Amino acid sequence: MVSSQPAAPRPLPSFVKAVGSVFVLGHLLSVALLALGATNGPWPTKWGTIEGDGPAFAQRTTNQISMPYYLWPLRMTHNYHFLSNRVSDPAVFFEVELKNDMGEVKKKLKFPDEKANFWVRQRQAVLAQALGMDQPVQTRGTEVIPAPRKTLPTVEYWEMAEAGVMRLKVVPEHLAPRDRAFRPSETSKILAQSYMRYLCRQHGAQSAELIRHSREAIVPMVLFMPDGVPPDTFTILKSNFGEYRREK
Repeated sequence: MVSSQPAAPRPLPSFVKAVGSVFVLGHLLSVALLALGATNGPWPTKWGTIEGDGPAFAQRTTNQISMPYYLWPLRMTHNYHFLSNRVSDPAVFFEVELKNDMGEVKKKLKFPDEKANFWVRQRQAVLAQALGMDQPVQTRGTEVIPAPRKTLPTVEYWEMAEAGVMRLKVVPEHLAPRDRAFRPSETSKILAQSYMRYLCRQHGAQSAELIRHSREAIVPMVLFMPDGVPPDTFTILKSNFGEYRREK
């Protein structure tokens, strides 16, 4: 018997190849412009370190064309600049002290956990970095008079309780320091409370206390300082987020 040879596949029409090539090039170009238009830095200047903007043509094309009409419907809005690229952020890890009913420390845990696998350690590192995003305290310029039967508005900020250790302090808004006062973000406080609640439930502890350890990044500006690196550059600062207690 004579075996029949399979018919050769029909080649794609030229216009299909052209349309497909244009689509692929347009997709790659829109993604490349999104990454190119992101902020970069920090760059050392005589005024301090600053963040640099991406090229104007890349930002304009992304914001006006590719983002609203193509990237946003596809949910491809990430500019491929990850947390590991932000060299100006402080280095952060945190410890959680788990306590029993008597207030005695039952166990102390450190995060990121060096013994955890890569994926768990990466998620713990993201959580630690989120706990380090402090915000400046916005205060009023004058004293506020409360309405009848109302209390004065308060503000929470980090206070240096002792050398190298900060604790949260709540004061009336007009009494908050107006010079370089910082506070944890609302997201940081929610994350800290949630993780302490989870650890108490997992380890059977009655209460937990979270202490953040942070060290500011060494920016390139130190190369231009006449006196060299400041003495407190490598100091690790402890910030106590307070205690969480399980409900009876």
